Amino acid sequence: MEQAMTGLFTEQSNYSKMISGLPYHAVDAEPFDLQGVAARKVAAYNALSPDDHAGREDGLRSLFGTVAGWALVKAPVYVDFGIHIHLGDTCFVNTGAVFLDSAAITFGERVFVGPGAQFITATHPVNPEERCVMTPDGPILGFDLTNIAKPITIGDDCWIGASAVIMPGVTIGAGTTIGAGALVTKSLPERVIAVGSPARIVRSVDE
Repeated sequence: MEQAMTGLFTEQSNYSKMISGLPYHAVDAEPFDLQGVAARKVAAYNALSPDDHAGREDGLRSLFGTVAGWALVKAPVYVDFGIHIHLGDTCFVNTGAVFLDSAAITFGERVFVGPGAQFITATHPVNPEERCVMTPDGPILGFDLTNIAKPITIGDDCWIGASAVIMPGVTIGAGTTIGAGALVTKSLPERVIAVGSPARIVRSVDE
């Protein structure tokens, strides 16, 4: 962790460090401002009438970084930034999804997500002295919180079950199914079924 923490002392802004995968302080004006913009868009999106299909399409394309084709994300949805989320064509995300997109969250084509799924790109040092640094004279709060963001990639034709949690840095291979309630802490290959906490492969989808 000592080597990783050296990223805190580079000349880059905290936002630049965040999207570059370097350790960064989360208590910072630039990410706060971007999160504020996202929060307003999320509130507007979640308040749309279920039958306002045009409004939902426009709202989703404004909220997310890219939407390649048809997509349906059912409200309510939560995002941190929104602009780091990228959906391939023909994606469906059921109600209650959480996207903590401090790094990129990328879906391939024909990805289907059950209700209450979470995609978490941000993590922290496990050492408490490295995680929370007191800054009494800081410009925003009296402390800084050290984060590290790692991207999540979901391949084509994946199915993510209800209440599954996908952790930082995970890549899920094309055609893989994640069982309901699974906690996915490590990358998974193509065309397997993984269940449990932590998720484990139980068989191929072709068996």
